[in-house]
Amino acid sequence: MGGNSYMGKRSFKKLGILVCALLLAVIVGCQSVGGVNLNDMLLKQLDVSKQEQSQSFELTFDVNEELLAEEGPDIVKAVNAFKKVALNITESKVDEKGNQWMTGVFTFGKGTIPFTLHIDAKAVRIDVGGAKRSLVFELPDMEQAFSLEGKDAGESRQAIVESVRELMKKVASYFVKGLPNPPVISVDRVTQPIHGESTALTKVHAELNGEQFGELIGVYLDNLVKDREGFKAAVKNVYLWMADMPQEMKEAFGVSDLFDGDADLDEMTDTVTVLLFPKLKEAQKEYKEFRGTDDWKEAFDKGITMKADMYVDDSLHLRKWAMDINIAPAALTVEDSPIRSIKLAASGEIWNVNGKVEVPAVQVPRNALSVEELSDMQSFQIVRLFEEDSAMYDLLKNELHVGDQSFQLSSEWGVPFYVDSKGVAYVPIRSTLKEFGIRLSVPKAAGEIRFYDEATGQSFVLRKGSAKATVNGKSVTLAHKITADANFTYVSADDLFGLLGAEYEITEYEDGELVMDVTREL
Repeated sequence: MGGNSYMGKRSFKKLGILVCALLLAVIVGCQSVGGVNLNDMLLKQLDVSKQEQSQSFELTFDVNEELLAEEGPDIVKAVNAFKKVALNITESKVDEKGNQWMTGVFTFGKGTIPFTLHIDAKAVRIDVGGAKRSLVFELPDMEQAFSLEGKDAGESRQAIVESVRELMKKVASYFVKGLPNPPVISVDRVTQPIHGESTALTKVHAELNGEQFGELIGVYLDNLVKDREGFKAAVKNVYLWMADMPQEMKEAFGVSDLFDGDADLDEMTDTVTVLLFPKLKEAQKEYKEFRGTDDWKEAFDKGITMKADMYVDDSLHLRKWAMDINIAPAALTVEDSPIRSIKLAASGEIWNVNGKVEVPAVQVPRNALSVEELSDMQSFQIVRLFEEDSAMYDLLKNELHVGDQSFQLSSEWGVPFYVDSKGVAYVPIRSTLKEFGIRLSVPKAAGEIRFYDEATGQSFVLRKGSAKATVNGKSVTLAHKITADANFTYVSADDLFGLLGAEYEITEYEDGELVMDVTREL
């Protein structure tokens, strides 16, 4: 089934819904509370095929200010810019075909960066505030591979999605029903606004700390091990699902060989159960050995606390949620810890669950930036994709220094540089320019070396055996002549890096090797 990774990623990526369900499953547990069957509530989220929602995430780092004060100004500046970051997804939606669209804003210490993400069966389009071009990922054409007899591509894909969803519900029940409830949990009837509309809801509130979470892991493993028949039933459901697949689906999922001839599903189920179920017992044994050790106490510290509120409607669909996680274990109190605590606050609202949701096809602009084009770009070119007054440009250029260039040359490896008897360092022209992302142009006369530096907007013409050169058509005289050594042409480091606005430093190692560190700020 590994061949269907694309289908799984695109069709089941309900941003927030399944992620929250899994997180809250751990926090909330699944035993009935106040008449609400939490098991059914969590599994009910697998019924959602289309919906709209909003979400917000805020991450705060409490840093060790004394330790930070010992760092350089660039590090202090970067840390302060990212001590508190937030992601606000103002609206997102997914339709029954798996097409997705969302818009939101990323906020950090230097400003805000708006963005839009749009996904359909053929492409992923990302638009970022300040960007001069949209980034588009072309997706592989999976329609033909999953085409079912008597159905068009869209119907085939939807049939597969529904089939996998049903399998997930059957298999998930074993793993979900064993989840224990946390020590603090309550259920209340409340009325809350959802997308501006007052809605009657059931609120499930839960709390636990790291130590309690560690204890619940042991209880969960015990529950799974007690239910061998449930594990076996989950395995058989997988085989029944695969056996009922049309042949073309079996081939696409890579399981057609399993059902050649007279396949005995019970025997196959028994074989896998005998093979895999003992792994749960091994995990249970390892947990018991680990529990109570110093490492266990450090990993499951009381200083880690989690609180969650989950609001479901009368159909048990998740409609609103909020979660706070505070990570402040004893391990972060030591003197040399750069971080004292980490706080995550997240919340969301969901509406139009399984209602009429339409997401249009991705429109690809003529000047869209492809992944291939992006991968071939120099770092400074990536920075220049954004308007200079945008927060993204400021982040890349001034905070992360993405546009800056650095590399090393050696006197021993690659095309080596050398230092002459007068102490002048010479570097190979072609390979050194390549490190800057510069290619040589076709010469117009014998002995010419022509190139254009996009980073500085300058055109150069050098001449072998001469100190005469031109920069943007104007004559200049280099400090040293262009020289040749074997099949390579060399220029003095002072001349070349002076023209390009770069700096260098040479270090000599004990074995006599010289290494040149080259840097250029753009």
